[in-house]
Amino acid sequence: MEQIRAYFNNFLPLTDNEWNDFAPCFQKEELKKKDFLIRQGESCDFIAFIAEGIFRFYYVQEGEEKVTAFFFPGDFVTNYRSFLTGKPSEHYIESLKPSVIYKIKKTDLNLLYEKHKNMERLGRFIAENLYLTVAKRLDSFLHSTPESRYQELLDRNSKLLQEVPQYMLASYLGIQPETLSRIRARK
Repeated sequence: MEQIRAYFNNFLPLTDNEWNDFAPCFQKEELKKKDFLIRQGESCDFIAFIAEGIFRFYYVQEGEEKVTAFFFPGDFVTNYRSFLTGKPSEHYIESLKPSVIYKIKKTDLNLLYEKHKNMERLGRFIAENLYLTVAKRLDSFLHSTPESRYQELLDRNSKLLQEVPQYMLASYLGIQPETLSRIRARK
C-alpha cells in the first residue's frame, strides 16, 4: 500500500486523514497468467494499481488481436472510457504473468471526491496524466518510426519487456513480427 501512497504523493501529498479514508477502499486481488481484468463487452467500474505483473490492453479486429498498451508495476490500469461512461468496454485487459493489483471502485472514488477536496484534485491530475499518455502514444504513431516506438518502450521498462511475446510487441508497434526481429537485430 505504501507503493500506492508514494505514487499519489508524486502528484499531491495526501494527509494521514485523507490516506486513512482512501487506503481501505483498495481491494487486493491476485491474478494468474492469462486472467482477464476485464473482457470486451463488460463495463469497467474500477481503477487498479499494479503492484506486480504486466497487463496488455487489446481489442480483436477481424480475428486479429491489436495491442494498444502495456501496463507495468507502478501503473494504474483501467478502461478509462468505460469507467467514465459506464458503457461496455471494447477492449480486453489481460495479465501476462502472475500479478497483484489493488482495485478501487468508482463509487468509492466518488465518495472520496465528495469528502476530500484534495482527492478530487488528485483525480484530476491522474486523469490529465492518462490523457497525456494517450496523446503521446497517438503522436508516436503519427510522427515516429516503428524503431523509435520500440526504443521508447524499451526505455520505459526493458527488463519486464523481455517477458512480453514478440507478436504482442509487434502488434503494439503496428508492425509484423519479422520487422520487429530486424529492429531488434539492429539494436
